[in-house]
Amino acid sequence: MFNLLAETGNSQPWLGLSLILLIALAIVTILICIVSLAALVLRIKIFVNYWITDRKKTEGGYNGYSAAVTLLQDLGYGDIQVKQSGFFRAMIFGNHYNPNKKTVYLRKSTYYGENLTAVGLALQKVGLVVLDKNNSASFKMRWRLQKVAVFGPVFFLPIVILGVIGDFVMCVLTGGSFTGLFTLIAACLGFAYFVASFVLSFLVIKVEGRANRETLGIIKGYDFLTPDEQEGVARVFSTYRAAYICDFLINILQLIRIILKILLNIVAAMQNNKNNK
Repeated sequence: MFNLLAETGNSQPWLGLSLILLIALAIVTILICIVSLAALVLRIKIFVNYWITDRKKTEGGYNGYSAAVTLLQDLGYGDIQVKQSGFFRAMIFGNHYNPNKKTVYLRKSTYYGENLTAVGLALQKVGLVVLDKNNSASFKMRWRLQKVAVFGPVFFLPIVILGVIGDFVMCVLTGGSFTGLFTLIAACLGFAYFVASFVLSFLVIKVEGRANRETLGIIKGYDFLTPDEQEGVARVFSTYRAAYICDFLINILQLIRIILKILLNIVAAMQNNKNNK
């Protein structure tokens, strides 16, 4: 970026624009670091809450599997299965509900766990089932975008590498004239990915919040958890929601950051073309 500033030093208009973009990019980068630190603190808080609730066995004697199955049956959702996640599914998606397969997947520790954390997480996934059964548009959109968020980086990185190689080849073929076309295309694809991540982060906050409320409202009429245990689960849900909000803010800032990078690339390409005339 500072090389770009030096290159544009021969032209005052380009220099001024580059300075503004570079300062904005630096500010956004600092904000990303601050919000990421806050997100880390919240993750630590979640871990502490988990550690506390993991040590508490529920008085009802349920484990994650039996609690989820019993609640699903009581709600009339006998078509929904509850299964233990395989290794790769657990690594990628964790505890989740797959609406296509009509199945709640639970990690081994959640599936067999008789502690407050396991039962609370299993019941929260039933809350997602309720949203699906109620044809929640935000839930369905979140499920579609979740696949993009998980597998998007796998496809995006090779595209970026190909973009850099393409620009290098074009630079050689044109005798040193750098257009930045392929890099710009790769950056635009990255922009599209971050837009999807931004929307997904917003939907995660909305959907998980509704699922939490559904779950806490439903279990008040059952013996899965005592009132004190319900408060413990509510605290875990609340901390998770705060972490989701931090992730949302990070995605907003990342989106702004990639826009600034695209603009810097355009300025560099336009200045290079001007110098070659």
